[in-house]
Amino acid sequence: MEPVFTCISYSWGPGREPSPLRINFDISDRTLPALATAIKHRPSCKRVWIDALSVPEEPQERARCLGSMGYIYSLAEEVLVVLSSGAQTALEQMSKSHRIDHDSLHNLEKEDWISRAWTYQEAVNSKELYITCEGPHGALVAGDHFMNCVGYTLSRLEGSNFDKEQQFPRLSAFQDLIGDYAIAGYEERSALQVMSNMDKRTSSRPGDHFYAMIGAISTTVADFSGTIDPCEAFMVLCESKGDYSFIYSAAKRDPAFMRRWRPVAGDLPSILPWPGWGAGQPGHKEGSALYLDFMMTFQRSPIEEDGERFVRERIKPTNTQLQLPLHHLAYTFLQTMGFRGSSEYVSTAKGYFFPLEPMKSDDVVVLVATKVRWAFGAPGLAFIDELNERVYIPGAFVGCIDEKDSTSVRMI
Repeated sequence: MEPVFTCISYSWGPGREPSPLRINFDISDRTLPALATAIKHRPSCKRVWIDALSVPEEPQERARCLGSMGYIYSLAEEVLVVLSSGAQTALEQMSKSHRIDHDSLHNLEKEDWISRAWTYQEAVNSKELYITCEGPHGALVAGDHFMNCVGYTLSRLEGSNFDKEQQFPRLSAFQDLIGDYAIAGYEERSALQVMSNMDKRTSSRPGDHFYAMIGAISTTVADFSGTIDPCEAFMVLCESKGDYSFIYSAAKRDPAFMRRWRPVAGDLPSILPWPGWGAGQPGHKEGSALYLDFMMTFQRSPIEEDGERFVRERIKPTNTQLQLPLHHLAYTFLQTMGFRGSSEYVSTAKGYFFPLEPMKSDDVVVLVATKVRWAFGAPGLAFIDELNERVYIPGAFVGCIDEKDSTSVRMI
């Protein structure tokens, strides 16, 4: 029988104090207050898991534990989030209503927990999620109600989604988590979806960023002990699950033959930090060769009427923009969502592909995903052959996606 326990989720903050359990080991000065808050709300709970007191100190065991966070949080009976005392008014309002006032929304925007890298996997893997705050009078609010209150209050504010994201960047990122927590089981969460969400989150150590990503796509015990780079461990795990959507990253590519499609381990930012959908990018190996499945392929060509109509419907140009070139409007549209790639587009029959960097040849083939996508298009890769070597460049496609036109493509 599995043990019944509660996981405590909180933000460490900058303060430190000696651990009561380990000699010469400092922990967050918020650890013990968070533990006390959990005990106040759950006095009958006999077992709790809290990182500063539960993660092993020995490096390899620590890495194995951090790589198993998805397993730990999914196994817990509940996850109890402890915010700072500054969230008290917001939580009190949530306990009595379905919305909060403007001041409380700004106070929640200041909460470090909202934007922590670990927040994502801790919340989406929980069976039951509850949120409270430090102090003797913090209300206890169910996670789905908390998220609905934040989402509803943001939706009622004036301005575009872009304006709201600029004003409330942390809470806007938190809305992505709302969608995953509400509708997506971990089997349905693609690597690209996790990468896009994590682009808006912070961590104190680079490795923790990838351990949190691993926890978001796996609820099994990690089978490594810090023997490989955490980023590499994330990509290897994705490959074992048959999801190659991590290739839609703005990272540099591996120069090795038959691996030029693959990002180099290190940083792994998404090509576009925007929520999408899809279970992942299917692919299969034949010998040492990778085949990406369900890919649309395009050559350079003028955009066709149905493609142009689709792009206009999605980007919704204003009256003052109608005279501007459609590819210019599409690029500006992507920029508002965080795209940092080149404006030197590739025109295709069904839309426009914008690569991360300019293409050095007119003889280019564009590959566009059909199994992971956005409302306005999908991620993709373009490739050209330079001096008998293939070069892959990731990018964003704005245009029609039709799975019936897809095929498998051999990557070299």
